[in-house]
Amino acid sequence: MPKSLVFMFSGQGSQYYHMGRELFQRHPVFHGWMIKLDEEVRKTIGKSVVERLYSPEKTMGERFDRLLYTNPAIFMVEFSLAQVLLEEGIKPDYVLGTSMGETVSAAIAGVMDAGGLLRSILKSAAIYEENCPRGGMLAIIHDIDLFYDTPLINRNSELASINYDSHFVVSGDIQGLKMIEEYLMDRNILYQDLPVAFGFHSSQIDPAATALIRYKKNLTFKRPHIPFVSCLHGDIAEELDSRYFWDVVRKPIQFQRAIQRLESLQDNFYLDLGPSGTLAGFVKRNLSSDSKSEAHSIMTPFNSNLKNLNIALEKLSTERRVNIQRKVKKMIAYVFPGQGSQYKGMGGDLFGQFEDLAAKADRILGYSLRDLCLNDPDRQLSQTRYTQPALYTVNALSYLNRIKETGKAPDYVAGHSLGEYNALFAAGAYDFETGLKLVKKRAELMSRVSGGGMAAVIGLSGERVEEILKNYGEKRVEIANYNAPHQIVLAGSLDDISRIGSLFEKEGARYFPLNVSGAFHSSYMTDLKSEFREYLEQFVFSDLTIPVISNVTARPYRQEDVIRNLTDQISRPVRWTDSIRYLMECGKMDFEEIGPGNVLAGLIGQIKKDADAGDNHKDLRRDSGSSTVEAASSGIVIPEVRMGSGNHKLSAEALGDSDFKREYNLKYAYLAGAMYRGVSSKELVVRMGKAGMMGFFGTGGLGIGQIEEAIREIKGELRDGQAYGMNLLHNPGNPQLEEALVDLFLSHGVRYVEASAFLGITQALVKYRSHGLRRDTNGLICVYNRIIAKVSRPEIAEAFLRTAPERIVEKLLSDGAITREQAEMLRIVPMADDLCVEADSGGHTDGGASFVLIPAMIKLRDENVKKYRYPKKVRVGVAGGIGTPEAAAAAFVMGADFILTGSINQCTVEAGNSDTVKDMLQQINVQDTDYAPAGDMFELGARVQVLKKGVFFPARANKLSNLYQQYSSLDQIDESSKKQLQERYFRRSFEEIFEESKMYYSPQEIEKAQRNPKLKMAIVFKWYFGHATRLAMSGDPDRQVDYQVHCGPALGAFNQWVKGTPLENWRNRRVDEIGIKLMTETACLLNRRLEEINSPA
Repeated sequence: MPKSLVFMFSGQGSQYYHMGRELFQRHPVFHGWMIKLDEEVRKTIGKSVVERLYSPEKTMGERFDRLLYTNPAIFMVEFSLAQVLLEEGIKPDYVLGTSMGETVSAAIAGVMDAGGLLRSILKSAAIYEENCPRGGMLAIIHDIDLFYDTPLINRNSELASINYDSHFVVSGDIQGLKMIEEYLMDRNILYQDLPVAFGFHSSQIDPAATALIRYKKNLTFKRPHIPFVSCLHGDIAEELDSRYFWDVVRKPIQFQRAIQRLESLQDNFYLDLGPSGTLAGFVKRNLSSDSKSEAHSIMTPFNSNLKNLNIALEKLSTERRVNIQRKVKKMIAYVFPGQGSQYKGMGGDLFGQFEDLAAKADRILGYSLRDLCLNDPDRQLSQTRYTQPALYTVNALSYLNRIKETGKAPDYVAGHSLGEYNALFAAGAYDFETGLKLVKKRAELMSRVSGGGMAAVIGLSGERVEEILKNYGEKRVEIANYNAPHQIVLAGSLDDISRIGSLFEKEGARYFPLNVSGAFHSSYMTDLKSEFREYLEQFVFSDLTIPVISNVTARPYRQEDVIRNLTDQISRPVRWTDSIRYLMECGKMDFEEIGPGNVLAGLIGQIKKDADAGDNHKDLRRDSGSSTVEAASSGIVIPEVRMGSGNHKLSAEALGDSDFKREYNLKYAYLAGAMYRGVSSKELVVRMGKAGMMGFFGTGGLGIGQIEEAIREIKGELRDGQAYGMNLLHNPGNPQLEEALVDLFLSHGVRYVEASAFLGITQALVKYRSHGLRRDTNGLICVYNRIIAKVSRPEIAEAFLRTAPERIVEKLLSDGAITREQAEMLRIVPMADDLCVEADSGGHTDGGASFVLIPAMIKLRDENVKKYRYPKKVRVGVAGGIGTPEAAAAAFVMGADFILTGSINQCTVEAGNSDTVKDMLQQINVQDTDYAPAGDMFELGARVQVLKKGVFFPARANKLSNLYQQYSSLDQIDESSKKQLQERYFRRSFEEIFEESKMYYSPQEIEKAQRNPKLKMAIVFKWYFGHATRLAMSGDPDRQVDYQVHCGPALGAFNQWVKGTPLENWRNRRVDEIGIKLMTETACLLNRRLEEINSPA
C-alpha cells in the first residue's frame, strides 16, 4: 500500500532573504507563480515582495523580519513550490501547516483562492504592525519540562509550540526574552532567536484581535477538498471559519499531536515545502522506531533546491506521476568570439589538422593565414581587414575540431559580432569558403571607415546609459554593444566619444575609449549596408540545422532573415546580454566558447551572476519571431525538473573546474607544484605539459642564469599552448631577487606563476600582474599573466583576493614601472586568478588541516568576489596531503576546482633529486616526516616539513633554532654546543662558514652582520640549511644524515597505495603517468561511492 503524501508548510521564523532563489531563476513554473503573486502584492500595497526578497543588496544571513514582507514572502514561496509539484501530477493526500503556513494549506485545499488569501495576509500584517508591541520568539532545544519547571522562563514568556520531545518555542516581549536568553546561555542550553518581530501564539498579539476578527468575518471560506490537518487542534479539520484563522496565530501550535494523529492512520510520506526544511526535521524526531514513514524537504538555505526537488520527484514518480513522459536533456550552446579575441599564436596546430581548408583560405585571401596567425610578421593581426578573416578561420577550425572530438553538434549557437558568421557556418547556412568570402568583404568594408570611435562604460546598466544619453541630448552617440548587464559599448564620432566620458564617470562608472578605427555597430556604418547587401544577395543560404541566436534581435534566426540580419548587424547594436538570457530561458544550458581566448566566457559569467543576484528579466522565448528551426530542434518548451543520473560516469578529464582547464589549456585539473632547487625539473615540467597537465619549475635556490636556461628549454620543448609555469618564491631577505625574477619572466613571456611562501603582496608580484593586463576592443580586461597563489592562512588569502595595494600601485606608477592604464586595471582585478589552499604539505607549511581550511577559504573567496563584484570567480584548488585517490576525491567533493601535488612527484624519474634521496623516499610511510625551521625565513620562525626517516636534519635544524632564540651571538653559546655544531653538524668553523657565506649576500648585508652579532649568527646557521639541501641534491653518501629533503606525508600514503605494483620502485614512476593514474582512480572511486549512495539499502 503506497504511503499517503502530506504537503507541509511552515510559518514565521523559517524565512530568510533569497529563499527559493535557485527555483525562481531556473524553474519556469515556480518563477511564473512568484511573479503572478507578486503582481497581487503590488496591487494591494504598491510594493514588490520579489524585489525585496531577492535584492542583491541583501545577504542570506541578514535578519528578515518585517511582517509586511515576510508573511507574503513565505506564502508565495511555499504556494509556488506546491504548484510545481501539482503541475507534475503530484497531488497530496493531506495538507498540514504550522501557524501562518496554514494559510498555504488552505489555498492548496481550496478553502479560498490564493489571491484572496494573499490579500488577507497583507491586511493582517498591517493590523499586527499597527496594533501590537514588538516582541519575539525563541526556539529552545530541551525537554519541555524546562518550561514548566523554570519560573524565569514561564513567567517571562508563553508556550507557543511543542515540535518534538526536546524542542519547544516560547513567545514574549523583548525584555523577557532577553532574560531567558541570558539564563539559557549561562547553562549552555541551545536556543535560537527566530527572525520574528512579534510574539505570536501569545497574549502579545491580543491588541490586534478585534480588528482581525472583524476583518476576517467578511471573508468566505469553503470546505477543504483535500483533508486538512490542523495544527491548532492536532487533528483533521472538516470546516474552517473566520475565527479559525485568528486562533491559528494566537493559540499554541500542536505540531507534535498532528503528526501523532497522522501516524495513527497510516504510513506517510511527509514533504516539507517550507523554505528551511525545519518541519521535515521535526517529523523525523516524532516518528517511532518501527514507523515506515519518511520525511523530505526541498528548499534549504544551502542552494540545493533543484537537486532536492529532483530527488523528491524521483521518489514519488512511480506512484504519483501520471502520464508524464518528459525527459529533459542538458543542452549545450557553442558561442564564437569576435574581434578583440585574436592573439599571435592562435590556431596552433589547427592549420596542420585542416591543411585543405587552410590552403583554401590562403587562396581566397591571397596571403598565408597560418603565418599571419602564428607569427604576424608585419603586425597586421590587429587590423580589421586581417583580424576578421583570421578569427573566422580559427573559430571555424576550432569548431570542426570540437565536432571531431565530441561527434555531435551543439543544441544552439551564437556569435559576438564577427562570431555570428561562425555560428551560421556551424548551423549549415553556408560552407567554410562562402563564410570566409562574406567575412573578407565585411572586413574590407569596415576597414574603410574612419573618423569614428568607441568607448566602454563599465558599471551602469544599458537602461541607465540610454537614459543619460537621452537626458543630455547626446543623439550622435549610440549604444553599439550590450555586452553584459553592466558593460556597455558606445559608438560615435571621435570628438563626441572623447568629450562625454565625464557624464558616466560622475555616475560612478568607468569609461574607456577603445582602440578601434570606426564607430562599428552604429548608424555611422549605414553607408556600407547597401553595398554589403548587394554582395550578400549573390549567395544562396542553406536551411539552418541548429538555432542561431541573432545579435540584432537576441532571438533565433528565421530562415528568410539571414541576409537582413547580416546587413543590419553592421549598423545595429550587438544584444549579447539578451542573447545569453534567451539561451538561459531555453532550459539547462552549458556554454562553451569555441575559438581563441575566453572573452565571451567572462561576459557570460557576468550575465549569469546578474541572474543569480535576482535580475528579473522577461521570458524572451515567448516571442512571435521564433524560427521554425527552433521548433524543429526543441519542440515544446519543457522545464527541467530532474538531473537524472542515467549511465553517466565521471571521468578523469571531467574532474575540476572546466573554466580552469580551458583557460590554462589543460586536459586534467591537475598541477605539479614547484619544488626547491629544480627538484621540479625542466623534464618534469615538460612531461606534465605534454600530457595535458601543468608543472611549475622550482626556481628557489637557483641563479638567474640557471632559471633562464630552464625557461628556454621548456619553451623549446612545448608546443601549441601546452602549459607550463614558474615558481615565484617570496624572499623577504632579498626582495631584489624577486624583482629580478619577475623581470626575467616578463622578458621571456612566462604567463603562469606559482606564488608561494608570500606573507603579503609585494611590488614584484604587482609588477608581474600589471604587465599582463590588456583591454580588448570591447573594453574588457584580458589577463595574460596569471598568478596561482599558494596560501595556508586566511589573511594571506584575502590579500590575494583583493586588488593590488594602492601604495604599491602608486609607487610603481611614480617610478614609471607601469602605465596609468595598467594602474587603473590593477584597481579592478584581484591579485590572483586562483588560490591553492596548502594544507599539511612538504616544504613551507602551517600544518593546516584540509577539512578546516578548504571550506573557510571557499567562503572567503565567495565573500570577496561578491564584495568587489569581480566578473568571474577566483578558483580554489587544494594542495597538501594528496597522494591517494581517497585524498583527491575528498578535495573535489569539498569543492576544489583543481588539485596540486608535490611530495609524490619528487620520487619520480624526472625529479631533480639524487638517486640516493629517491631510494630513501621510496621507503617512507606516513609517519616519517617532521617539521623544521625554514632556512629562507629562519629569523621569522617559519616552518617546513621534511624527511625524518634516516636523517638527523630535523633535530639538528630545531637545535639551531633553539640556540638562535636563546643567545644573541655565537660567542655566547656554551662551549659544548659550539664544539658539537662546528665538529659534527657543520664540519667546519663558524668563521669559515661566514667567509663562504659572503658569496651569497650583498656587501651591505655582510657589513651589517659584522656589526650585528645576532645577524652574523643567523647567516652562519642559515648556511647549514642550504648546505643540507646541496648534500641531498648531490647524494653525498658520507653526509646522508644531514640531508634536507622537503617532503609531506602524502608520499608515505602514495608508497602504501602502490606497494606491490611496478610503481613501488621509483624508477618506474613517471610524473605524468602518476597524475593520470591518480585522476583516473579518483574518478572511479567517486563513481563507486555515488553508486553506493544511490543504490537501495
